[in-house]
Amino acid sequence: MENQSTLKVWLKPNELTPDPTDSIAIVSSAGKIDKQGIIDSLIAEGVELKRETLEDVVNRYNRKCASYALSGWNVDTGLVYMRSVVTGAVYGMKFDKAKNSVYVSCSQGINIRKEAANTKVEILGMMPDAMYIAQVINMQSRANDCTLTRGRNVTVEGSHLKVVGEDPYAGVYLINDETGNEIKLEDDLLVVNEPSKLLLLIPAEMPTGTYRLKVVTQYTAGNKRLKGTREAVYSQELTVV
Repeated sequence: MENQSTLKVWLKPNELTPDPTDSIAIVSSAGKIDKQGIIDSLIAEGVELKRETLEDVVNRYNRKCASYALSGWNVDTGLVYMRSVVTGAVYGMKFDKAKNSVYVSCSQGINIRKEAANTKVEILGMMPDAMYIAQVINMQSRANDCTLTRGRNVTVEGSHLKVVGEDPYAGVYLINDETGNEIKLEDDLLVVNEPSKLLLLIPAEMPTGTYRLKVVTQYTAGNKRLKGTREAVYSQELTVV
């Protein structure tokens, strides 16, 4: 293999099983990289194209993939499979943008599966903080695909997530990546509130966009509560569709 990827993970006790030796792996984020950062990396590797040409090719490729996917094609890029999905019930033979939306569902392709099979996993040790978010599952698609469907439930799994406390800041937040605005979910949208699992209802009027999920609580094991709050932010971006 030309370049073997290394994935660094922390271990946390698995609170969903009684086995004290059972742990789950939490990926340690290496940061965020965008298209420009990837182009920088390709140039550093010595790709024999001018930056403007390389960026134009990437933009054209992305545009074509999006165009085909949004025209009803099942698009296989090698890295991902893409297909368009229409959400919401359709009434009166009309597509209503207030009730319906279009988004592209993505799943891993053969190339990313091959790379994943050969990825080296480096265990950093036991995670020092007990509170974390392991995954977010869209209950409409039953997939951990980083999407949130308006008017539908999502399950948040992790540890020490139960939202309790007198502090008014305690709660569940969706933070808009573009504006930085924090939207606190109303208490009645927290359907299940357990230490290892939250079930949330995403508001039907939630604006589309990319968000970060944050849980703030005074919960701790036992009957005691923390004097202050602590929080966990999900490491992956979530897209409201």
